[in-house]
Amino acid sequence: MVADRECYDCCIKKAEGLLDQYQVSEAVRSRVMEEVEAVLAEAGKDLCAPLLMAQMMSVLDMHVDIGDAYAEPKHKYDQFLLDREEKIYRDIAEACDSFLTGLKYAVTGNYIDFGAMSDVNEEKLAELLAGHDDLSLDEGEVLRLREDLSRAGKLVYITDNAGEIVLDKIFIRTIKELWPSLAITVIVRGFPTLNDATKEDAEYVGLEDIAPVLSNGTDIPGTPLDEISREALDAIRQADLCIAKGQGNFESLRGCGENIYYLFLCKCELFVRKFQVERFTPVLANEKRIVQYD
Repeated sequence: MVADRECYDCCIKKAEGLLDQYQVSEAVRSRVMEEVEAVLAEAGKDLCAPLLMAQMMSVLDMHVDIGDAYAEPKHKYDQFLLDREEKIYRDIAEACDSFLTGLKYAVTGNYIDFGAMSDVNEEKLAELLAGHDDLSLDEGEVLRLREDLSRAGKLVYITDNAGEIVLDKIFIRTIKELWPSLAITVIVRGFPTLNDATKEDAEYVGLEDIAPVLSNGTDIPGTPLDEISREALDAIRQADLCIAKGQGNFESLRGCGENIYYLFLCKCELFVRKFQVERFTPVLANEKRIVQYD
C-alpha cells in the first residue's frame, strides 16, 4: 500500500528523535537529516510506509551506530507483560468466550508501538488492558475468523512489537487449546528495527515454547512479500489463513490477496482519519473485504 505524505513526515520526526536520543553533534545531525530527506524524496512513489521507515533507519545506522535503538523499552514491555501473563491467561481461560477475550487482549497489546507513536507509557497500557472487555470488534469478522480457524490446517501469525508478543503468545495458546489440530507458525522480524519483535524477543518471552518461530529475514518494520525470506514467504503462501498484527503489517501486506486478518489499534492520525474512528480504536479486518482504507 502506497505511503501517504504524512508517512514521510513521520519518518523525518522519527529520525530527529533518534538523533536527539543519541545526542548527535549539530554537524553530523545536519548531514544526516539532509541525506534522510534526500533518500525519502527519491524514494519510489509506490513504496509503503514501512519501507520508507527502513530506508530512513538505514541512513541513520550508516552515520550513527544506533544498533538496536529500542532494546531498553523492548525489554521493559516484554517484562511488563510477562509479569501479568498468568493473570491474563486465567482471565481468558475463565471467560465465557475465551476466543473473543483472547482476541481483545491481543489487539490491546498493539498499543506498544514506538514507530507510530512517541508517547507510549505503562499507565496507558494498563488502562487499555483493564478495559479490554469494552473493546468493540466487527462481529462479522470475528465470526468469520473463528470459522476459518475451525476449518484450517495451517495458521501463520505475523507479529508486530516486543511486549505485545506476550499477549500474542497467550492468544496463540488459547487458539491451540480450542483447535488442537491446527498447525501454527509465528513470523517475527529478521533484524532489530524500531521496537518490533525479533527471534531474540520471541525466545525471551517463551513464544518458541508455544509455536515454531520464523524470521522474516528483513529489518523492515512490516512484511512486504517481495522482501521477506523464502521460508517466511512459503509459510504465508501455504497457510489457510494469517493473522497480521499492527499498522506496519497492514501497510506492507494490503493488496496482496492472501487470506489475512489484520488486527491493530488505530494509533497515528492518518489511520484515525482513514478509518474515521477515535485514537486506539481496534480494527479486525480481512484482506479480501476491507474497504475503508482504499
